[in-house]
Amino acid sequence: MRRILTPGEQLIVRTRRQPRMLVLPAVAFVAVCGAAAFAAGWLWRGRLEGLWPWVPPATRAWLPLVPVALAAWVALGYCLRRVVAWRSVSYVLTSRRVMRRQRGLRRMDREMPLSMVRDVDVRQGVLQGMLGSGTLTLASGHAAQLTLTDVPQVRRFRQFVLDAIEELPAAEWVPIDDDETITDFTDESLPWELRDE
Repeated sequence: MRRILTPGEQLIVRTRRQPRMLVLPAVAFVAVCGAAAFAAGWLWRGRLEGLWPWVPPATRAWLPLVPVALAAWVALGYCLRRVVAWRSVSYVLTSRRVMRRQRGLRRMDREMPLSMVRDVDVRQGVLQGMLGSGTLTLASGHAAQLTLTDVPQVRRFRQFVLDAIEELPAAEWVPIDDDETITDFTDESLPWELRDE
């Protein structure tokens, strides 16, 4: 974490998305493992011979491995993939900026300096409201915005952002004029994107 902080910058909050997205993979993992164990035991006892007598005797010893292989495929292909997707995204609030960091096969960092933030919007669905999570959107006076989805304790995170904005020194504020337009930004110089080099 120290590697991405600039001199004088302090870490305020570092969090991940609300872990509710892990409930379904956890239930699927337990159900698939239980079903695979039952099916493997049922096949190991030779119960398939009564239903399908045409199965060759040489393959009967290998049949219990079929449900185990299917369970491993579901566990790796669905459950583990969802856990990795949840773990790969983190939200970081420092004394100068807000960052959305994605690590994994795809690496992508987005950030917005707190001095450019002009609006902090919180949206919550019904389930998010019950869990206290929500979507936080930070908007500048221009077209730039940063959206953080499924932020845990979103209202508290929003208050941390507002407190950090209030504590910014006056020299760091970027003046925004409603009639001002930005035409010189290129993809390489956008101030709210952090690229790995």
